[in-house]
Amino acid sequence: KSSSPSPKEPKKGILNNPKMMDNVFLLFLDQYKQTGASEWSYVLSAPNSNAYIGMGFSPNGQMVGSSAIVGWVGSDGTPAMKKYYLGGKNSNQVMPDQGNLEIGNSTIVTFSSRIYMAFQLVNTDTPDSLLIYSFGPQNQIPSPPSFRLTQHSDYVSTVLNYATGTPLQTLIFT
Repeated sequence: KSSSPSPKEPKKGILNNPKMMDNVFLLFLDQYKQTGASEWSYVLSAPNSNAYIGMGFSPNGQMVGSSAIVGWVGSDGTPAMKKYYLGGKNSNQVMPDQGNLEIGNSTIVTFSSRIYMAFQLVNTDTPDSLLIYSFGPQNQIPSPPSFRLTQHSDYVSTVLNYATGTPLQTLIFT
């Protein structure tokens, strides 16, 4: 029997694993704030390695069934951001321009070897508190016409307490 964890099982000893620290823990939710009665603003950042970064809002803490916003900057410097519905684990079940997120203003930029993704969720009183962050494989960004995502390199699932601003639990998956 393999000692590797299943895809749904959190890795053990993640804080002592520098390889994991390179990707997952360098992806930050830098800021979020309720900016209106039904509006929330977020800023997410990660090292810029010509990969996508994403943030999902989950009804159950899993990626499948979540809606996400994913952003990247192409090798030519062109920024892009799309919402996705994560309908399954196969690339053809991850649907661009679908999902239940209503996105207001958004931007994605690179600065000083980091990529920053800022966006607003509109027409939502309180977003799902089960959040998922993902980091795509290096040099594999979505491209037209399908904008399909390749499987993430790593992802983190977090429960965020919007009242206190602190994560209640963080699980690391790869």
